[in-house]
Amino acid sequence: MAMVYFVSSSERKLEDMVHAWQDGPTPLRLLLLDVPEVLSSDLDTVVREKAIAAYRVALVPLFVEHGGLFIEHLNGFPGPLVKPFWERLQDRICSLIPPGLSRAARVVQKVCYCDGRTLRVYTGTVPGEIACERRGECGADWEPMFVPAGHTRTLGQMPRDERLRCSASAEALRAFRCDIGL
Repeated sequence: MAMVYFVSSSERKLEDMVHAWQDGPTPLRLLLLDVPEVLSSDLDTVVREKAIAAYRVALVPLFVEHGGLFIEHLNGFPGPLVKPFWERLQDRICSLIPPGLSRAARVVQKVCYCDGRTLRVYTGTVPGEIACERRGECGADWEPMFVPAGHTRTLGQMPRDERLRCSASAEALRAFRCDIGL
């Protein structure tokens, strides 16, 4: 396979992806681009449209990533609309769930590869729960409020290596790399 690029407008995501890719046989190329994201409750639609938009700008084989936070108490909301949801509510997300009710949530991340002819989507899912309060300063946005199943700390309390080992993005990336032989 030819050189592949990862496109994101987030420097933190670029750094995380480089870290997750570090054992690959070829270096990961990065493109810091702000590509439009469609607002949709369908995560597949969001990531596919994002990949197509990025390809139209870059015209190189690339992949993008987009995720969603699906909170059981909120009937799966905000899902892929987590960015505008986070921008409005921030740390108050924790208090949306009344005491005694299920705090179950899951993070779903999708990686979409596009080379102008092929469009493939890969999925990673991590179950967990919403913490009662924000904990930790690592990670981005809502990550200090999400505790992956089997852990006691939020993603925001974990160092990068640990956070990436239990990340839905890393799972989707592994599926992508396995499929393309990298």
